Amino acid sequence: MDLIVVAAVGLLAGVINTVAGAGALVTFPVFLAMGMTPLQANVANCIGVVPGNVASMVTFRKELKTQKPLLRKIVLPAAVGSLIGGIVLFLLPERVFTYLVPALLGLGALLVLIQPLVAKKLRAAKKHRGPIKSLVFGTSVYGGYFGTGIGVIFFAVLGLFAKGTTHQLNAVKVVLQGIANGVAGVLFCFIAPVPWPQTLIFGATTMIAGPIGVYLSRKIPPAPLRYIIGTLGLVAAIRLAIA
Repeated sequence: MDLIVVAAVGLLAGVINTVAGAGALVTFPVFLAMGMTPLQANVANCIGVVPGNVASMVTFRKELKTQKPLLRKIVLPAAVGSLIGGIVLFLLPERVFTYLVPALLGLGALLVLIQPLVAKKLRAAKKHRGPIKSLVFGTSVYGGYFGTGIGVIFFAVLGLFAKGTTHQLNAVKVVLQGIANGVAGVLFCFIAPVPWPQTLIFGATTMIAGPIGVYLSRKIPPAPLRYIIGTLGLVAAIRLAIA
């Protein structure tokens, strides 16, 4: 029964990560409810979303063709940041991560909820040069450590400092998510307490759902979905804080 639930949330997360960039706000509380520790839930999320991100990248290949110069600039900072975030996760005692989870989950939920406001300001702002590599690096450190809401942060950074259509920047966002999760995820495969049966099922279903998310991202506005996800994330963070 647990594996069926994992498969269901994997399909949901694969779509959400492509459309809105915050699937962990749904999956993390579900994994905790299934009996995983916060660290196990974080590791399962980090590894399991990678196949979905890769499948989405392949489906977004048309949008990514015009973004190769940008990708060459930001791929390395994203990879290094993810590795540092993953190392920090295991340098600090597990109880520190457990204490931080409600705050991190709440932060991710707030980022999702304010995304429409951020997008409105970005549309009114002039595109200008800025510290895009540094911001991608910092976001990737957070992604390697916890990662909830990184898609929202990446999209905001790209919207301010990069050129491209909404779909093109969303495709680049998916690549950055894949790197931020994937580099740390490889590390976790060797040093973390990975719940492998759940993680493998989760990864397989996100891979199926990734291309579906690409299709939907081209067809539906993401704002209503973000409100639902953000609200659920805040509720989960509050429940964890008072537990």
